[in-house]
Amino acid sequence: MSSRTQHLLDTSPLAGLRYACRPDCGLCCYAEPLVAPSEKQSLLRIVPEAKFITRGRFEFLRSSPEGGACQLLDGHRCTAHGVRPAPCREYPLSGYVGTRLQAVAALTCPGIDLAFLDGYGGPETASPPQGLDAALAGLRARISGSVDRRLEESRRRRRQISRAVARDGRWVEEAEVRRQLQEELPVPRNDDFPPGAPPSQEEGLELLPLVFDAREGPLALAARPEGWELLELRPRGGVEKSLGVALPPERLPVLSEAAWRILAGYLRYWLERDQLFGIVHLEMAENRRGDVTDCVAAELRQIAAIAVSRAYVLASLCRGSVGPLSGTDLHQGIRATDQDLLDRQAWGTRL
Repeated sequence: MSSRTQHLLDTSPLAGLRYACRPDCGLCCYAEPLVAPSEKQSLLRIVPEAKFITRGRFEFLRSSPEGGACQLLDGHRCTAHGVRPAPCREYPLSGYVGTRLQAVAALTCPGIDLAFLDGYGGPETASPPQGLDAALAGLRARISGSVDRRLEESRRRRRQISRAVARDGRWVEEAEVRRQLQEELPVPRNDDFPPGAPPSQEEGLELLPLVFDAREGPLALAARPEGWELLELRPRGGVEKSLGVALPPERLPVLSEAAWRILAGYLRYWLERDQLFGIVHLEMAENRRGDVTDCVAAELRQIAAIAVSRAYVLASLCRGSVGPLSGTDLHQGIRATDQDLLDRQAWGTRL
């Protein structure tokens, strides 16, 4: 590790998190992880029949032939656990390479206790993270001189975008945006509903937002012409069964006081993620409406609308009825939302 990179990793968004891997969960195994060339060779020594897929200049471990679950998943166990790729070893963390290298936690993981979101006021008010030492060590072990080059590339992209946006008088620095929106947090409005639908089953089970609820396989949300369908996936790949279809809300549903506090905490948590600005800046390069603060506020309202809508559909199909959404309902909506939103394109990259 070079002297330039040894202190790069920003862990402030992990403050307040408590993590303990849940046995017999396997939610993180319903994906197609990035595989480095050295990791591929190790995998093939253990599992010679392993299949990979190429996207651009990167290779990924393919899911099972029926989709959804990783081909190496046997029940809830990885058959190549000792040589699993870095994204699997480091989950629920990943590294976002923007103007700095930042550790990001996927709140979709059921091993993360979401109680910290109730009253969350930023990293300076939260306790140190617990249970993430191994994942952090894995991230730090992969920090090398190549990260310096990627940081320079990301900073160059940011400069290009900031110059283009500044010419229209719309540029606002991240610190000022955070200060303004922490003081006056944007909340979803009726016209933010219904939000964009999840992918369809035909687009690939690997793309569907997932949530764990102690069944044998996780639940996945998929778009259908008549609404959003809730599917139970099989650990060996494919769909076990459909749990029904429900319409997303057309307007802001009724939220309990606890749900509002958790939603506010979730939006404040997103404000700490550098990736939020990478997503918004990239969109602003093509969209000429509003300054950075306005666009980040609109993005936060959309994040809230998606989490609330997924909470509403999950409550409708799992509980059978929807009254005011509870704090537990919002937790499930956030879990069904967070990894999905973290997978979006930004001007930065993943470590």
